[in-house]
Amino acid sequence: MAYLGKGRREDLFVLCTELNLEFDKSMTIATLKDLIIEQKDKLRIEQREENLRIEKQKEKLRIEEREERLRFEQLSDTKFLVKEVSKYIPRFDLKEDISLYLKLFERQARRLNINQENWVSHLLGLLPKEVSHIIAREPDDKANSYEHVKDLLLKRLKLTPEKFRQLFVTHQKAPERTWIDFYHELTTYFNGWIDGLKIDTFDKLSDPIITDQLKQKPPFEFKEYYLDEWTHMNIPVQLAEKSRRIRRI
Repeated sequence: MAYLGKGRREDLFVLCTELNLEFDKSMTIATLKDLIIEQKDKLRIEQREENLRIEKQKEKLRIEEREERLRFEQLSDTKFLVKEVSKYIPRFDLKEDISLYLKLFERQARRLNINQENWVSHLLGLLPKEVSHIIAREPDDKANSYEHVKDLLLKRLKLTPEKFRQLFVTHQKAPERTWIDFYHELTTYFNGWIDGLKIDTFDKLSDPIITDQLKQKPPFEFKEYYLDEWTHMNIPVQLAEKSRRIRRI
């Protein structure tokens, strides 16, 4: 900006006015020159910062567009895979055992090589509306976590030990299921029955099995008399003693 040094003071005053600079007419040419150069440098810095801001904004938009495109592609894949999963796993029925259903779902999801972070999306497509609403009430970070959703469903829809016992005793192999599936189903029902009773020793394990046999053909008056506590009577000796007392009445 050497040309500024050659300008007349009047010309520099005009330039200062155009640049909205505060100046005094007593200022020398050198002072006016420094004032103008400082302002031009400031404007140049501001322009550079503005250009950087615009570039960052453009880059942000490019990233958002790319992420949106990826989300759309993933959503399309998810819809496709949900249909694939539904070919092998029927929709969940509230009358079924949720723990067994989730095990079957997990096994099938692994067979289809579905990433676990997408399991919730696939599972939602197989659940009744009232069950999906349970998940929808959770915060986003938890609602997208399969482990959290699994724990939530197990707590809300878990069957009682007595129901597991009934399923274990009466369960039959479905024609469309393999024998391996049948084995896992029986194991799930048995474990649900035993775990629900908090069994951790052999004696505790034998008690419900013997009790179940004792309950197969009890006298009608005996079951009727203890109807309210029937499902909680799991100690065979006590059951036999109560049966003997009933006969004495």
